[in-house]
Amino acid sequence: MATLQRTLLILGLLTGASAGAGHLAGSRCSEVSFAVPVSSENVVFGSPPDPHNDTAIVEFMLDVWRGLPANTTGTTTVTGNFTVNGLYCEPRGQKRKADTLEVLVHGITYNKTMWSGMGFGSPYDWLAYANSRGYAALSIDRVGHGTNPERPDPLNVVQPQLHVETLHYLFNAARSGHNRAFGGRNFDKVVFVGHSYGCFLGTALASQHPGDADAMVLTGFATTIDFSDVTNAQWAGAAHVMPQRFAGVPLGYVALVQQAQRTASFYAGAYDPAIPPVDFAYEDTLSCGEVGALGSILQPAAGYANPVLVVTAVDDAFFCKPPKATCEGILATSASYFPNVTDYSYFAPENTGHDLTLHYSAPATFKQVHDWLDQRTR
Repeated sequence: MATLQRTLLILGLLTGASAGAGHLAGSRCSEVSFAVPVSSENVVFGSPPDPHNDTAIVEFMLDVWRGLPANTTGTTTVTGNFTVNGLYCEPRGQKRKADTLEVLVHGITYNKTMWSGMGFGSPYDWLAYANSRGYAALSIDRVGHGTNPERPDPLNVVQPQLHVETLHYLFNAARSGHNRAFGGRNFDKVVFVGHSYGCFLGTALASQHPGDADAMVLTGFATTIDFSDVTNAQWAGAAHVMPQRFAGVPLGYVALVQQAQRTASFYAGAYDPAIPPVDFAYEDTLSCGEVGALGSILQPAAGYANPVLVVTAVDDAFFCKPPKATCEGILATSASYFPNVTDYSYFAPENTGHDLTLHYSAPATFKQVHDWLDQRTR
């Protein structure tokens, strides 16, 4: 019965969310697709889990979260052409920031829908707000996630370095004007906007390709992390958790099993109680390679010198803790990851959990972020 209810909920919500995304009063939106040629130096695991064993895969991930790095034996070059789908929205009419593009990168077990408010309207829609301030915005599905048609090997292919190379390609495409997704236009400035795991990819992009992003906005991020919620949660192959959506997908793509655990991890303080059930219905996956190889990309972005803004909520279960002064102290020390950035800012929304774009404080957060961007993208 639970599976049937979830299926019916998903069908109804997807229809409503898709309709809402296409009718933003101040936006012109279109679904876009990029064919991305990638060459990535991926990690080789010395003791990989059995790809057909749910328990072994989850234990492999839990060990990493518990502080036991995966056994690796070097790297190998992974090449291929991967599809990256996205939602591209630009302001209707002439806007003063139309030469600046925000690229939005989701966190784990999410996809691009998190940036559009999952059908709950403009108070939670980052793209709509960005357009209202004159910025174009592109939310993407990372390789292996969302509406992308391919589900590559979740251990050996879908790793963080491959995501970084994908982002590098997209940032260059935004500037070149040669991609039909942008209607042949090019952008003078491109801003990285990430959430949670997406921020780790952004810091790696800044480290490896420091000229790509003209500014970085990192939400749900700090340089210290508490993995307690993910290690205590129940995980399983998405094909088992959501067979109606992920039948036949390799078991190395995992998902959270319990809605209550997901809500406790991602929500706190003041939020609409109708959102977490939708969030659970929309749940995407996490690949075991994204976890096992994460350490391979984590290093300070010493070569990056452009502005950085970190936005992490006071009640974020992973990256902050109350009171506000304690959280702000954590965010202040995270500047160490950007030793050559002289314009480093942060703020901590109160009464808000990890998924800060899906809380009542979201409109105020959107405004503060774009006030900051206005001062850096003139």
